[in-house]
Amino acid sequence: MHLIEIVSKESPISLTDTLTHYSSAMKHVRIIPILTLVLLMGGIISSVCAQDTNYARRIIRELSSPGMYGRGASYSGDSIAAKYLRREFRRLGVKPLGVDYYQRYTYNTFSMEGQCWISINGKRLKNYHEFRVAPWSASVTLPEADIVYLPFETFCDNDKLQKFISKRKKALADCFIYIEIPRLIKMSPTTSAELAKLKKRNPFGSRGIIIGRSALNTYSLSQCESEHSYAYIEVLSSVMPKKIKQSSICINTQFRPNYKTQNVCGLIPGEVDTMIVLTAHYDHLGTMGDGYKYMEGAEIKHEGDITFFGAHDNASGVAAVLDLARLASKEKPHYTLVFMFFSGEEAGLKGSTYAAQHPLVDFNKVKFLLNIDLFCGGNEGLMMFNAQSNETKPYFERLKTLNDALQVAPELRPRTNSPNSDHYPFSSLCPSMYILTMGHPYGGYHDPADRCEACGLENYTNYLTLISSLLIP
Repeated sequence: MHLIEIVSKESPISLTDTLTHYSSAMKHVRIIPILTLVLLMGGIISSVCAQDTNYARRIIRELSSPGMYGRGASYSGDSIAAKYLRREFRRLGVKPLGVDYYQRYTYNTFSMEGQCWISINGKRLKNYHEFRVAPWSASVTLPEADIVYLPFETFCDNDKLQKFISKRKKALADCFIYIEIPRLIKMSPTTSAELAKLKKRNPFGSRGIIIGRSALNTYSLSQCESEHSYAYIEVLSSVMPKKIKQSSICINTQFRPNYKTQNVCGLIPGEVDTMIVLTAHYDHLGTMGDGYKYMEGAEIKHEGDITFFGAHDNASGVAAVLDLARLASKEKPHYTLVFMFFSGEEAGLKGSTYAAQHPLVDFNKVKFLLNIDLFCGGNEGLMMFNAQSNETKPYFERLKTLNDALQVAPELRPRTNSPNSDHYPFSSLCPSMYILTMGHPYGGYHDPADRCEACGLENYTNYLTLISSLLIP
């Protein structure tokens, strides 16, 4: 039986009363029949989630709207989102941490503002879907781009490669090198490593490198700490003609050294000063250029702009944390609740690392930290990282005991610790876990299709209730 099927239709009771009912139920969870325990939990569902997902849906929709520019460095989208979160904290009555809710810091990154397009033999390739530009690429505008084909077997043979480079050394400085990876080839570790090095150095001295693949790699903000002198592009090999007669390339990137950003932090004082910290990253990937403009008759057309809206990743996690703040603000909770929203996660846990190194609270008083990242969908259950250490296992077992009784999630899957989200920098400071959903529906991962309308929240009510059980003594 799913909890949502037996939810009370009455007005929500307070979170404190709700969690008191839960605490009483948990004390007897091993002896009370499951049906009785389910009935006891009916009040919790109606209180904690107020019978709908309207609040979470609104937060996800607004954070993933076009006006947030993907919540990255492009057009300072992360700062637009930070102002939104600060307003929401104020509206909920969450008290500020830092300077007026902000913990400011800087890091090096890139943005992609301006035109971004590739034309091969007169055909415009589809931005993101047929080609992807590494955001750390150097800007390039070449109305007549020379693309030189480098056979894959030549790239794999160092002697042949050096002969190829020495023979064309002067000409390579003004062209792009194109390397097509054969379909279904099993590459040696050495070849894979040499391909990976092309993202760090350009042995050809060319304007750029184009890698043809049967499937494009996931878009990311890795390698964005420093400037590069060349552009790096991945393209679907299926759209590249055997003979390139004419090509044009336009890429606009901006290196942002010491880019100014901020974490957004607040708290709700509890009956005791022992703290529980709830976190989520609010940044995302920003944009991959503004496409291109062209004339159609007397009208200017605009196509190909790419924004990574980031509904699932991670407007959904932000919505869950804000929802818990909203519910806890109705009546003083037992523990002091700290809420932290981090920027810079996609660039390598920048915000959470800074917050851990410059703590705004005394982590000796923190009972545990829970990070929520990727919270749409969930038809296959929940996964928790760092759930098996001596410090965190009791919290995972608590969730598992309740879930076993109520069958909220099809599975609660524990995983060892990993530097894959913002819990990790805090692991040495306090018990820290990272929770995410498993399974669809959601719009995609690091994909422009990750939009609010694609985010399924069918499991949100039950999963948020499960998490809220950790907020009681």
